[in-house]
Amino acid sequence: MRNEMIGAVVRRAIEHPEFRRRLVESPREALTAHGFALEDSDVAEIESIGAKLGQDDAEQQLITIAEHYGVHPRP
Repeated sequence: MRNEMIGAVVRRAIEHPEFRRRLVESPREALTAHGFALEDSDVAEIESIGAKLGQDDAEQQLITIAEHYGVHPRP
């Protein structure tokens, strides 16, 4: 279930640049605003993902992360 929830967050970040920006800036606030109710350990995982994102190729990085969690984002 954990991978599915994290995968859903990553998918939303790929599809919605504004959510992606908010997720990097304030993960807990962005998750709550979009209806995600995650365990603290899952939020910590999302925070670590956000910290890894670069500015130039964030979408490609998210696609790679999504695939790691078993999510195949739409092109």
